[in-house]
Amino acid sequence: MSLLIVLAAGAFSLAQASSLDISIKINGIKPYPGDPISATPRIEVTLTSSSAVQSAKISVDSTSSNLNFAATDIYRYLATHEVTAALTDGNHAITIEVTNVSNEALTFEAMPLYVQSAAEVIIQGFALNYPNPFDPGVQSTRIGYTLSKPANVKLNIFDLAGNLVRKISFAADQEGGRAGYNEVSWDGRYDGGNYVGNGIYPFLIIANRKVVPNGIGKITVFKQ
Repeated sequence: MSLLIVLAAGAFSLAQASSLDISIKINGIKPYPGDPISATPRIEVTLTSSSAVQSAKISVDSTSSNLNFAATDIYRYLATHEVTAALTDGNHAITIEVTNVSNEALTFEAMPLYVQSAAEVIIQGFALNYPNPFDPGVQSTRIGYTLSKPANVKLNIFDLAGNLVRKISFAADQEGGRAGYNEVSWDGRYDGGNYVGNGIYPFLIIANRKVVPNGIGKITVFKQ
């Protein structure tokens, strides 16, 4: 029995029912069609199977390697693959092929995924936060944004008078600075540790020392 799962054009396609299932994360983030990735991605593959793996390989474009799965529980297996030769800028595809000892076969494809290392870093779409408004001390607000490539990022939060309230830094290829979707939190405190008062607090995202287009927004604080 064979199964094809395609992550492309925004949807999964299942050709036939099976006990096999695959999901992937790239540098800790689940990818979606059209997402940017780093030029040297770390790919984590999770396989659900009712029987042990017989063979498995991963292809990044036309370069194939064997995958070695380790069991994490009775039906779940984990493998990792690191791309060490930097991918060129442009469109890329990841294909995973697995066969288990019950002779069930699965092919999983994730595409298109983009590398944009040569271009200036941008935020795809807009930076958004939720909940908004939020109640410091009870909640934190989470600011989500999608970077076109890894970057050293600073999140600056201001009051309406233009005073810097909080500055938070994130290194490239870590949460906050990775290519693809990032989500970081603010607990509503000043850099000094006290909570801010009710009001609107604009934020600004700076990547590689430059203000990023679409990297601005407003956070509303409302203490109940």
